[in-house]
Amino acid sequence: MRGGGPTAQGPACVLNSQFKRKEAFVWRVRITETKTGKDVDEKALKSLHIELPDGEKVPMSYHGHPPKDSTDHFWSGGWIVPENHPTGSFTYTVVATDASGAETKAKPFNVANSQLTIVGN
Repeated sequence: MRGGGPTAQGPACVLNSQFKRKEAFVWRVRITETKTGKDVDEKALKSLHIELPDGEKVPMSYHGHPPKDSTDHFWSGGWIVPENHPTGSFTYTVVATDASGAETKAKPFNVANSQLTIVGN
């Protein structure tokens, strides 16, 4: 999702898979308890983060969206593409850690046009 703010190049909060260097983007994640069908919030998880291919971890937080007069709640975390980031597609891992310290990992679909892609400026 294209992030807002001073580095945004286009409309904010719009689904997108291609980003330029120095552009912000946001992951949005919903975690559902399979037995109850209810969302897993910040009380049920010790942490949630995105792990990038180079090992960098992008923390995520659970809160309402939009921030004022929220109509939905989910996990989100943002990242600004570094100026020297190589172009091309890359994948990432979503890592959830529960209160006991157990980790669960998930990766996005392995479909080329759904992968995050950094394009030249």
